[in-house]
Amino acid sequence: MTNKFIHKQEQLFDTAAALFAEKGYHGTSINDLARAMGLQKGSLYHYFKSKEELLFRLLDEYITAALYEIEKICALAVSPSEKLRQFMLFYSSFYAGDSDRLVLLINDIDKLGESYRFQVIEKERRYYRALTGIFSELQSAGMMKPMPPAVAAYAFFGMVHYTCKWFKQDGAITAEALGEMFLEIFTKGVFTDSIEKE
Repeated sequence: MTNKFIHKQEQLFDTAAALFAEKGYHGTSINDLARAMGLQKGSLYHYFKSKEELLFRLLDEYITAALYEIEKICALAVSPSEKLRQFMLFYSSFYAGDSDRLVLLINDIDKLGESYRFQVIEKERRYYRALTGIFSELQSAGMMKPMPPAVAAYAFFGMVHYTCKWFKQDGAITAEALGEMFLEIFTKGVFTDSIEKE
């Protein structure tokens, strides 16, 4: 593939993600996408075979990019607390930084056929196993309270995934700063030291 093709494909995927997030997968037609791109409808099929394949590729490439970084973090020869820090900072900023694709991940995964949906869900499960593995390491090291790792993992994922409802990428808080805040809230809470002295 040429650089021109790759660039056009990236533009197309970004445009499709924005349209699907705004109007819904079923509410967006191929004609809508063609108009937004300034292309003929038939030209779009050089980049994908069907609207379903387009949705799958949007989600799969998004999840795969995050999973690559997550599994690198989990393989680091560092303490479990440092793994947790890096995991949470990366995951928060990555997902808050692309609200369109996060909306698709939350709302439209069930629009995929069984084969496509299975591939996406299997990669999501690797996220879950990575984070629960870190929590288990923390517990083994005596660094985490005796709570189920699954509960802690779902609490964190829920906190991050809900950002698509309220976080504004052009607002006063950057995605990176939001990651720092989430890490602080999740690992230390919101109370100051003075509360502990009451």
